[in-house]
Amino acid sequence: MAQVEWTFSDEETGNVLEIISDQEDDPFVQKRREQNVNKAEIEITPDQFWNAHLAALLTSQQRSGPDSHVSKFLKNKIQTVSLDQCRDVDDVSGFVSETLEEHGGIRYYNNIGDACETNLERLDSGGWDELWSELELLLEARTREPKAGDPGTEREAATYLSERLAGDGLHRVGSKQARNILQILGLTRFEIPLDSRITKWLNKNFDLPYHVSGSGLSTPEYYHFIMDIVQDGCSTADVLPCVFDAAVFSSYDTNWTESDADAIF
Repeated sequence: MAQVEWTFSDEETGNVLEIISDQEDDPFVQKRREQNVNKAEIEITPDQFWNAHLAALLTSQQRSGPDSHVSKFLKNKIQTVSLDQCRDVDDVSGFVSETLEEHGGIRYYNNIGDACETNLERLDSGGWDELWSELELLLEARTREPKAGDPGTEREAATYLSERLAGDGLHRVGSKQARNILQILGLTRFEIPLDSRITKWLNKNFDLPYHVSGSGLSTPEYYHFIMDIVQDGCSTADVLPCVFDAAVFSSYDTNWTESDADAIF
């Protein structure tokens, strides 16, 4: 499918630059620059990947601002459902769902437990080896400045997580969750998790010929279409999408601290 090339007015480009400028000093934005933009040689461990996968599942269906139940769990209780903890129990689904239910305030804990059990089985049945191979190009990209081919490499990796890992992709991990995992791990700069905060911003600040539908993002083709708009708009403003994402996200909460940002990443 041919990709549409979007053009943006000075006002639209200014809107991108304005949200970046307004949020530049926010700890969440600063952490994103450190975690995803600055050149670095990074290593990803199974524990880190598992926790990022958990964070993506937890933040899928509810608020994850600094005072949310999800952020408090990620900040203080994530190790209660660590990779080792899950490997040590016979009923992973029940263990995770009960732990989340006891914490309180977390939605769809049964679905998250179900996903953890299925994903642990897929990863421990050969998925880890193919995962590390798939992430090699992203790890290499983080050691240098961004290049033109990086968005495509990131999109391919996200699609692999959601559709192809261990044959079927990670369970309950769609386009948004896959990009959230990679972004939390510091592996992406261009492909971002599109949520209601981003779609609201796009509808308000870009003069698009139609309303961006949040529900449509469940379809990969539509997700890619909207992602192209974000990337083209950010490119015009000379802004990396991952920084734009952090700026929009943090603009909805004014009380981010450095420790809060560390918990999400």
